[in-house]
Amino acid sequence: MNDKKLKDMWNKAETLMEASAYESSSIEQFISGRSNDTTQKIRNMIIFDLVLKALALCALAIDFVLYFGTTNVMSVTVAGVAILIPLIFMQYKLLNRFSEAADNGQTTRNKLASMLTYLKTKFFTTLLSVSGTYLFVFIAGSLLYFYAAYGYVRPLDGVDFVVFLTFIILGIVLNFVVNHGQVKYHIKHLEICLNDLNDQNLKLVSENIELQRKRDRANKLLLALVLVLGILLLIIVFKNIGFIAK
Repeated sequence: MNDKKLKDMWNKAETLMEASAYESSSIEQFISGRSNDTTQKIRNMIIFDLVLKALALCALAIDFVLYFGTTNVMSVTVAGVAILIPLIFMQYKLLNRFSEAADNGQTTRNKLASMLTYLKTKFFTTLLSVSGTYLFVFIAGSLLYFYAAYGYVRPLDGVDFVVFLTFIILGIVLNFVVNHGQVKYHIKHLEICLNDLNDQNLKLVSENIELQRKRDRANKLLLALVLVLGILLLIIVFKNIGFIAK
């Protein structure tokens, strides 16, 4: 009787262990699928921005040809191209870094940890670049509109300039806020996934994030300075165009 009870207890233990292993595997597969979805959304955001930057670059090149001989307009297009080209290369480099962080060859835990580290340390730089794209699209598109409607950039009065400047600032700010909200959601999702795996990686990731932030602070400040200077340069020149170009 005792032997039979012992055998039954052993069989129950084996069943529980198999069920637990199956449940753990199922949870990890589910989390892996969700992390792949997050990866694709972030990658699409960066790729879409690269496409917009490329279109803005092409539009500025067309503006240069259309307004050839109008010094002020040509200055705007050249300044825009000069700023856009390095931003495109930088954004492409950031896309490659994110792809490396989200490499499917990693384990689910390592993938989640590396993606979380990247989004908390590197993606603010990407958001600045993404938000700045609106400025170049707006100016390139406005120049094309003026040429199609008037054949030149019509003089702008004070009200026109205030309206244009308001549209530019609102566009950049809204772009940043919307994308920042999406990234925040993905960061929260990744943190929950790591917790669901009952893994200690979240603590290690937090420590690594602080270290990376200190290293990347100078790069973020430099990019922010470049964007601000670029915006000021283009706005000042664009203002001069409105009052001088005929």
